[in-house]
Amino acid sequence: MDRMSEKLGSLFAEARQKKGLSLDEVAEAIHIKAEYLEAIENEQFDFNLPDIYRRGFYKSYADFLGLDREAIMLKCPIKSFETLESSQKRRDMVSQVAKKTQEVNLDQVKTSFSDDIDGAQEDFQSRTMDSITAIKMIGVIGGTVLLVSLLIYLIISIVSRPNLSPSKATQQENISAIVEKKITMRASGDVKVMVRSEEDKAKLFSGMVQKGTEQIVTYRAPIQIFFDRGEFLVIELANGEFLHPDSGRGGIQIK
Repeated sequence: MDRMSEKLGSLFAEARQKKGLSLDEVAEAIHIKAEYLEAIENEQFDFNLPDIYRRGFYKSYADFLGLDREAIMLKCPIKSFETLESSQKRRDMVSQVAKKTQEVNLDQVKTSFSDDIDGAQEDFQSRTMDSITAIKMIGVIGGTVLLVSLLIYLIISIVSRPNLSPSKATQQENISAIVEKKITMRASGDVKVMVRSEEDKAKLFSGMVQKGTEQIVTYRAPIQIFFDRGEFLVIELANGEFLHPDSGRGGIQIK
């Protein structure tokens, strides 16, 4: 029979027992309470914690016992964190950038057109022109208005396209990924945390992450994270991976 066709709880319990370990010994080694490990082995998946913690428990327990993590997570009853929200945020970001570009270009066009009109008015006021010169000036202004109108129409047409092509959207996402990353720190207990740039030691965050809350930090270069109670801290990386620091005071480096 395929091993992964068995219930998850039985797989965890059997693997632990083969290693001759008690729940308390495993709990101390991977910093997850024994009651949660027991709930996993007993197929009791409704213990009162956010899904991100519960999935992290499954991953950590599987890694510690030497089980196939990928296969375990496919059978995990806790749904994975959806990426639709982050994808929507990226689309909103692209839309905002396009809108800002449109506003800047329109402002430039309006300024240029306003300057032309102001210059024409000053020219009319400064000297008396004969009828031929006046007609020429009207023609220039009319041509300028026409050109500006066409330019505004082209800008609005380009910016108002409903969707970016897949290749352009992918390029925009790649550029954003290179420019900026983020980590999310979640606390199951009060933890004092400091995040700083590894290169210039500039502080990106320093303070208390309280129990049940999260703290998002964005960065562009490798960072260092220091904490006083690592057992209460779970760190979600930009690629979706989770870090569970050792208990007590310590620090980690993230590229």
